[in-house]
Amino acid sequence: MARDFNNWLRRLPKGDLVAMLGSKTEEALKGIAASVALEPAHGPLEGDGRGGHGSAMLFEEFGLRYLGPIDGHNIPLLVSTLEFAKTCNEPVVIHVLTQKGKGYEAALKFPEKFHGLGPYDAATGQTPAPKTGAAPMWQEVFGRTMVKLCQQNKNVVGITAAMPSGTSLKLLEQAVPGQYYDVGIAEEHAVIFAAGMATMGFRPVVAIYSTFLQRAYDCIHHDVCLQDLPVIFCMDRAGLSANDGPTHHGLFDISYLRCLPGIIGMAPANEDELQDMMFTATLQSHPVAIRYPRGNAEGVPIKEIPAMVPIGKAVVVENFANTQGSTRVALFGLGPMLTLARAAAMKLRAEGFDVAVINPRYFKPLDREVHEFYGKAADVVATLEDHVAMGGYGSAVLECLSEAGISTPMHRLAWPDQFVEHATTVDFLREKHGLTVDALVAGVKSIAARKSSSQPAAATRFA
Repeated sequence: MARDFNNWLRRLPKGDLVAMLGSKTEEALKGIAASVALEPAHGPLEGDGRGGHGSAMLFEEFGLRYLGPIDGHNIPLLVSTLEFAKTCNEPVVIHVLTQKGKGYEAALKFPEKFHGLGPYDAATGQTPAPKTGAAPMWQEVFGRTMVKLCQQNKNVVGITAAMPSGTSLKLLEQAVPGQYYDVGIAEEHAVIFAAGMATMGFRPVVAIYSTFLQRAYDCIHHDVCLQDLPVIFCMDRAGLSANDGPTHHGLFDISYLRCLPGIIGMAPANEDELQDMMFTATLQSHPVAIRYPRGNAEGVPIKEIPAMVPIGKAVVVENFANTQGSTRVALFGLGPMLTLARAAAMKLRAEGFDVAVINPRYFKPLDREVHEFYGKAADVVATLEDHVAMGGYGSAVLECLSEAGISTPMHRLAWPDQFVEHATTVDFLREKHGLTVDALVAGVKSIAARKSSSQPAAATRFA
């Protein structure tokens, strides 16, 4: 029936006169059809021609003309429908049905895989095998940890907004389906749903890309933080998602979350720390946000049993060597940027600097004791984060030191106040925007040179 209707539609005359006559007829019929306007359609799509969602009156009562559903793979029909829509004098809703991956067998068989992927063999659809010995992907570590936590604690549940594969919650769906929920492309609902579950004693883990969590900001504020509910936000793609471009870069979450009272903000430096932080989050009675990037993790072995991470406590990875007369530099590398901090420390030491490296672990609450101690002890403080500089972790450190009356000069290695463009690799964008070891070393040396030229160098021994 639908095919006959589509063929009939293609033969309809076009033009303003037909549109006007159709509009007059529609107005005359509205009163007759009003009583059945919102009745659901129970038959198959082809049986009623309405997409299974009731009549066009649902749209037209809002002043919208409804056309369809039509076959989106029938190009002549699609063109003729669009041409007819141009003649209408009101907004038009065209209901188009398409099949994801149509025309390519591999995409039809694996629609989630082909939602977005890198290089692949066009003949077979196969992607290159992972490199031998490569570190696991961050999201894989998250997915496996969720399975472990849910198997140990029936109150822990995973929630995704239509991204089970991208977040790796697919692993939870397969292993513990009763503790897995996919709410569809509805981030706001995911957060409110989690808030409701938290009021009933559950520990919901909401896995949403950093950039898409922005859609639910009002819900995070009013429905979670204002009620101080133990909802856990695991923010995948926190940092750059180079291949996906500016719509997917997660560069603003620290800024928009750390201003909310009561929330705990974590950033693991490696995959073992991610597992520990997820375990720790399930034991909290407050909202928790954990940010981690896209791509391969650091290759650190993961413990069989996760450990508790003390809230708001940083870790000193490398301390000062107390080299007499050397300029002391304290490097705070948030999350995976700790790796870059350690590489920069090696270069700075080779040039005569005395360097300490700290893993902050938390962007809220800050470990004020550690930050203030190294703020006073160092000649230069540098913060590193995969986030914009404005309002980020470095800004939090500046606030902390300022409130403590510490005026040690600081260098913040972070993304600029702009929307970062698309690129093939993260390394390309870091090189372009100055988030590299060499750029950090140059920034620290510049500050140290300015400081030494403005005042006599004090031969103070660090203790």
